[in-house]
Amino acid sequence: MKTELTFMILLIGIILSYQVLAVEPVWSVSGLKMPESVEYDNVNNRYYVSNINDGVNAENGNGSIGLIDSNGKLLNVDWVTGLHSPKGLALYNNKLYVADVKQLVVINVDSARVIARYDAPNSVALNGITVNNSGKIFISDWIGNRIYVLEKGELKVWLDTVDLNSPNGLWVNNTDLYVASWGRNPKDDFTTETSGSIKKISLISKEILTNKQNGQWINMDGISAYEKDKWLVSDFLKGEILLLNSKGKIEKSIKTKKGSADFYYVNEKKLLVVPLMMDNQVVAYKLD
Repeated sequence: MKTELTFMILLIGIILSYQVLAVEPVWSVSGLKMPESVEYDNVNNRYYVSNINDGVNAENGNGSIGLIDSNGKLLNVDWVTGLHSPKGLALYNNKLYVADVKQLVVINVDSARVIARYDAPNSVALNGITVNNSGKIFISDWIGNRIYVLEKGELKVWLDTVDLNSPNGLWVNNTDLYVASWGRNPKDDFTTETSGSIKKISLISKEILTNKQNGQWINMDGISAYEKDKWLVSDFLKGEILLLNSKGKIEKSIKTKKGSADFYYVNEKKLLVVPLMMDNQVVAYKLD
């Protein structure tokens, strides 16, 4: 009896350790094709969405980039076509960079045309993208446990180690690259042998530090800085957006749906825009 009581107390403590928010979407749009990533364009006040539209690593030309206006209206599901299974997106100097299986694809957002393709033939599944203030582009190889950079018109391996723990979403500042890892050895159903975690990697030494996790099991997809020493991450399998502090504690959770992928947080609007890959939707939530 004492053992059962102790277990119940621990269980209640875990449940009450963070606040689960039942937040209604500000807007929701359907009709996408397995949307994996969202990127906001503050100049044109619109969102770009990557449509996988088949197997997550298929190379069949079925993928596309969709276009959504600032109010959540789908303008064109196939705004740019001719991609394979596009995932991570990053916008820099009017160019949209797209992680597309074994290629980095570059789109001019004014003309809606592909203007460049950079091959990474030894990669397995290019996924997350981030760009620092000087325009250096980092791309994660989710299954290959690598980080690539684009240098002088060529994709080069910047870091190659299993310690990356299946790197997915990326975020960079002037000193460090932050990685949302999925967890070791993703299976066909996306489950893993270990939890994912946030990795902090020095841009100079490439030393990897793993943030504390407080025993929480999270298969991380997207990542974004929120406030000082706080992070928003998506848990693809549980269908949640989590607010983590520097000690790894979950402060808040927004319950979404399984398949919550590489979101975009529009800081000036306090708007969280989440692609729901398994529901062919993109939804937006207002954060306090």
